[in-house]
Amino acid sequence: MSRGGSGKAAADSRHLLFKGFTGFLLGFPLALWLSWLLTYGGLLPAYVPVRDQIAMWLAVLLWCIAPCVAFLAQSRQQCLGMFLAANAAAFAAWKVLP
Repeated sequence: MSRGGSGKAAADSRHLLFKGFTGFLLGFPLALWLSWLLTYGGLLPAYVPVRDQIAMWLAVLLWCIAPCVAFLAQSRQQCLGMFLAANAAAFAAWKVLP
């Protein structure tokens, strides 16, 4: 085997590790904000007895989806930029909506 082949494999594994960590770490606040926005942001009627349960389970599902979405990025910069932009947008919507 040549050095170029093994170096590329090591770089690819670090690339995947970065995407996984990014998805888990930045996906958590994103899941919480999106869960709040979808549940309390006006999509459900004003009185729903299980509203808190919906928000709780929706956050878990969204957090499970975040690492999967992270692996769709083509580069580290795209992955990090995508999650930072999504978190900023969700935070802005969280601040703007009542």
